[in-house]
Amino acid sequence: MKIGVFGGTFNPVHNGHIRLAKLYFEKLGLDRLIVIPTNIPPHKTVSDMIDSADRLNMLRLAFENYPNVEISDIELNMSGKSYTVNTISALNKLYPNDELYLIVGGDMFLCFESWREYKKILSMCTLCTAPREIGEFNALKEYQKKIDPENDTTVILDAEVLVLSSSEIRQKIKNGADLNDLLPEKVLEYINQKGLYKND
Repeated sequence: MKIGVFGGTFNPVHNGHIRLAKLYFEKLGLDRLIVIPTNIPPHKTVSDMIDSADRLNMLRLAFENYPNVEISDIELNMSGKSYTVNTISALNKLYPNDELYLIVGGDMFLCFESWREYKKILSMCTLCTAPREIGEFNALKEYQKKIDPENDTTVILDAEVLVLSSSEIRQKIKNGADLNDLLPEKVLEYINQKGLYKND
């Protein structure tokens, strides 16, 4: 079975994340997708990170109609920073007979050598990415030659770029902007009900 592993802060999950999940599911021919919210991201600092329970609840709402998508709290149950090598090692033990496909953003792909035990990660799964910015595809292909000269442990999808970030959405929430086209309806309701991201 081919299992996609899609991690991130998801602070909050938005329509761009859902679009990416569908894209990878289709293009990689996945049987299942595991979506994993990060506990403490090792590669970036988020000043307005909300509680992990809220991020988990929003993910469950966003993907509730996708039967082949599982929301996992595996990293939330690990103490300290969420290092991908630990997550993939744990998933390999859970699914020893399945192929794992780790999905990362273009920005994370381009600094992959700085990840803890990145070569071990590549030995346990296939690393997958797609451009997040217009014109990024060529940079991804160049970097791919560096970390995967044999071109057998990475996949780069040449997908249509959707410029949308969680930080941008958090700012829009603070500004009271219309988010109907950016967030799943139930996620937007959840944010409004709990008053998330309203305060600095």
